[in-house]
Amino acid sequence: MTSRSAVTWSRAWRSASRQFWGAHDPAHHFTTSAGVLLAERLCEVVRTTDEHLGSPSHFTVVDLGAGDGGLLAAIRERCPELQERARWIGVDVRAISRPGMEGRIAELPCDLPEAPICGVVMAHEWLDEVPCDVIERDDHGRDRLVLIEGDAEVLGPALSDLEACAALGVDADSTRTWLARWWPLREPGDRAEIGATRDAAWRWMTGLVGRGVALATDYGHVRAERRTTHRRGTLRAYRHGQVCPPRVDGSVGITADVSVDSCMAAVTGSTLTTQRHALDGMSAGPLSSPAALERHFDLIRLRDPAGLGRFHWLRWETW
Repeated sequence: MTSRSAVTWSRAWRSASRQFWGAHDPAHHFTTSAGVLLAERLCEVVRTTDEHLGSPSHFTVVDLGAGDGGLLAAIRERCPELQERARWIGVDVRAISRPGMEGRIAELPCDLPEAPICGVVMAHEWLDEVPCDVIERDDHGRDRLVLIEGDAEVLGPALSDLEACAALGVDADSTRTWLARWWPLREPGDRAEIGATRDAAWRWMTGLVGRGVALATDYGHVRAERRTTHRRGTLRAYRHGQVCPPRVDGSVGITADVSVDSCMAAVTGSTLTTQRHALDGMSAGPLSSPAALERHFDLIRLRDPAGLGRFHWLRWETW
């Protein structure tokens, strides 16, 4: 019997994230693809969106999970023609204070008074931190909730036990439906992260856009990879730039890769590409200076198919 103190991974994760982000700077723990080259390419997205909309008098760029606002500030700096006409809004659980930008302190998803906006809503490495439940197949072939009790994992009720799952805040029927379609488990010990919360987050993101573009960039996987490479799931944590076991005491940043094909299917018209292809056409230019060499190797790093190049860019647009 499951202890009354045991909770789902999503609930424990949400609480741990509040503690972690309330006390830690992301730059101290994560290696990110955010930088000059990414800002340049995202600046192109902002500019082309503005042109497609006919350079409206009211144009808004929103960065969700903006951290300290550095990426949004870098994009704004590269769009001088938009600096005064556009609103630049960064949303995060911490305060953002940068010239020409508006900060919103909020836990996402949240109400955004400006929505639906005319412009661009982006989220760089946010979807992978949206908490989700974890399922594991036991030795008898039953798919069961993985729960957190204290600081340890325990197997909770099977998804066939609707009442027990409901008592933990889990809709077992919808969880089984998602699992069967997107991440079917085959053998004892196989695990899955239920991506329904990420699907809902992507629907929320696209719903913020009245006219323009929604763009989410993140680590992700598709069904074929989940059936082979990720049979034990992708749940992990980071601390001081190193991968470590996930803990729910607020001392580490918890993450899990995004089921990007599920997100894409959740919103009609969504498209998907890898960061490697999204950065096609970018060049470091002549390698005649240390700065050019640095740019060259940064581009290689961002397009590396074994690393940041396998980031997924999830895009939706409406005009």
